[in-house]
Amino acid sequence: MQKIIAHLQIGDILYVKRIGSRSIRVSVSARKGVRVSLPFWVTYGKAQQFVETNLDKILRVLERQMQSGAAQKGLYSAEELLDIRRRAKEYLPARLAYWAGILNEKISSSASGSASSDRPFDYSRVFIKNNRTNWGSCSAKRNINLNMHLVDLPGELSDFVIIHELCHLVHRNHGKEFHKLVNSFCGGREKELSASLRKYSHLLQRIP
Repeated sequence: MQKIIAHLQIGDILYVKRIGSRSIRVSVSARKGVRVSLPFWVTYGKAQQFVETNLDKILRVLERQMQSGAAQKGLYSAEELLDIRRRAKEYLPARLAYWAGILNEKISSSASGSASSDRPFDYSRVFIKNNRTNWGSCSAKRNINLNMHLVDLPGELSDFVIIHELCHLVHRNHGKEFHKLVNSFCGGREKELSASLRKYSHLLQRIP
């Protein structure tokens, strides 16, 4: 007897009730995903609570599994990096400009119900980087740096990174007001998207 239940941070989890099971057990695989085996007398709700209790550990194991899979694939070749950079230069600057316009418009329309000349999300320049340390950054000169490997993420995650960096134009740190601003532009999903982004750190491990 089994059941698939979607989880916001992990994705689909397969819950399997087994006759011989005496306790709840979780198996994590980068290829097969997360599976939970449980005794017949344990409810699916109880098993879901077990997953939530051990969520941080499960996410860490899943991330290690994905990094290991990336290591087996080896580092990016020169040809692969050239292709990624080409796609990044075609897509990311335009996407950054799009979101800067959207956020400025949102701020303008919410300012006392009238248009405002203030454009806090205007940036100076954009640079496309290839590094293993971060997905993006914002300099004191209001330059936005974006990792070219963002083009290989799901669209909502690359957009999340772009929004994150644009919000640093308003708040230079990661304080409460910064996270409040980011969350307001992400439909209240900042924590969810941040957790999902961690699942793709294995891509950065393949950079020479």
